[in-house]
Amino acid sequence: MTEQHPEEVLDYLLYMNRRQYFEAHEVLEGYWHGERIDFYKGLIQVAVALYHLNTGNIAGCRALFTRARELLTPYAPEFRAVDVQRVLTYIDDSLALIPNVIEMEAADARALGVQPIDMWLEDGTELPLEPVVPLDEEEDE
Repeated sequence: MTEQHPEEVLDYLLYMNRRQYFEAHEVLEGYWHGERIDFYKGLIQVAVALYHLNTGNIAGCRALFTRARELLTPYAPEFRAVDVQRVLTYIDDSLALIPNVIEMEAADARALGVQPIDMWLEDGTELPLEPVVPLDEEEDE
């Protein structure tokens, strides 16, 4: 039987799978201050690290991946149906491909060979086809 997961977590996974890293970070932003566990902070930092990688901010990417690893390690191997060990391995594999530089052209950063991570819930919960929690897009205008 699957457990009930917060809609924000389901949307986070959906956005990650769509490679919409900024949106993935945004949908979990409320957990940054609201939850007292570092699990969500670690997930947020994985999304932001990938966002930075795709913009060429290599130093930011490396720092956030490193911090995400620190935050997620206590939750391995699995927490709240997320295969945390798989995420940690992904972080390590990605860091091995990312040079220790400040920045790069975005196209060069995307050509480093860091593959996107596909995420799901180990308990079989299906992700929504569209986000459930609306993001306030008017703030960007």
